[in-house]
Amino acid sequence: MDIIDDLSKADLRQETILTIGAFDGVHRGHQALISAVVERAHATDRLAALVTFHPHPGVVLAPERAPRYLTTPAEKMALLEGLGVDLVAMLPFNQQVAATPARDFVEKVAGHLRLRELWIGADFALGRNREGDVSLLRKLGQELGYDVHVFEPILSAEEIISSSRIRSLLAEGRVEEASGLLGRYPSLSGEVVMGAQRGRTLGFPTANLQVRSEQAVPADGVYAVFALLGAERFPAVANIGVRPSFDNGLRTVETHILGFDRDIYGCDLVIEFVTRLRDERRFEDIDDLVAQIDRDSQTAWHVLGSQLQAASAEREAGAACRFRYREVEHTADRALRVWGYELEDLFAGAAKGMYSLMADLDGLVAADWREIRLEAWDPPALLVDWLNELLFLTEMEGLVFVDSCIESLDETVLVARVGGIAAPITKAHIKAATFHDLEFVRDASGWSTVITLDV
Repeated sequence: MDIIDDLSKADLRQETILTIGAFDGVHRGHQALISAVVERAHATDRLAALVTFHPHPGVVLAPERAPRYLTTPAEKMALLEGLGVDLVAMLPFNQQVAATPARDFVEKVAGHLRLRELWIGADFALGRNREGDVSLLRKLGQELGYDVHVFEPILSAEEIISSSRIRSLLAEGRVEEASGLLGRYPSLSGEVVMGAQRGRTLGFPTANLQVRSEQAVPADGVYAVFALLGAERFPAVANIGVRPSFDNGLRTVETHILGFDRDIYGCDLVIEFVTRLRDERRFEDIDDLVAQIDRDSQTAWHVLGSQLQAASAEREAGAACRFRYREVEHTADRALRVWGYELEDLFAGAAKGMYSLMADLDGLVAADWREIRLEAWDPPALLVDWLNELLFLTEMEGLVFVDSCIESLDETVLVARVGGIAAPITKAHIKAATFHDLEFVRDASGWSTVITLDV
């Protein structure tokens, strides 16, 4: 699947069957529409294309009522690719876009994407003041040479499946009903960060998920969940709330992965919510809390056990966490401790970690790809050259690189593809990667190093 962030970047040899929308959550209603587009496109030897936006239009048009996201941009792209979409234009949405007349926007879309059929819902509208409704889009289609197909909404319990309905269910903790509308478990994803370590002292270590405020988080309570680390899925118990038995602090998402005790700080973790077990509540006696956690764990095992084998079989094999990184203190510059399962993972993790110091990577999806081939006298020199080559491309082209694919790597030669997107540097302005105290360590767990970055 190709992803672009600007319609002018489309260079298409085929015509397209297109749909347009926010598609947050990619729920069953979205899936039915997109699948129809894909089927029609492939039956007519055309491309299945989709135009979507980030941020969500509601964030710009009504920030006081901005919807919480059901999916991150990267999750949405993965779901769309799984549905067979050939091309996604993920366009930035701002006040200028909101003020664009419908005719101007459609003319641009039709021209750049070689539009021949537009598939939309009956209540769809776009452009300034939502003037581009079905009637106007059909009129424009007659002028611009495309047909409009109105897709009937998908119902569940005699109600239209919608992203807003799913958000309401999550806010009430009704994750099983939300799952029925999504066609999969509702989930949260984020980096595992250091917490207060209380769970470990109680005998139930937890992974604390760094969740952004824009994400739709289920209601406070205790849930049976699956925890996904890379390609591995584990049964787990998640607590959402303010830890009333301790300090009534900030709202957190803490997950106890059953029968699991590995260091996963810095890893990306996905939590899939299967069912709600109980409300969060305060325990005056710590022994009572420990006993309740044990009961919750046993219940979760019972709920999840029958589903674990089938769910795991659907996923490809692979390491649970290919790489992780963490900033370490440095007197003058910035430094990262990076770990990788394989040497290729170390290089990918170092690149991702460096750009995490330079920009907010959430919401960024690679839209421009570059080929890189480098030679150096040993792997540490190759790592420094790799990071500096990325910084050079950032300076020359204004791209922030959010994804990398190391195609081959030996002692002296690196061949890779890197995916970036035009984005501002909002954090540290890193000048170069350095050789300062650079040393590779390889042990049973993989490769690690500390890389110093000149600012």
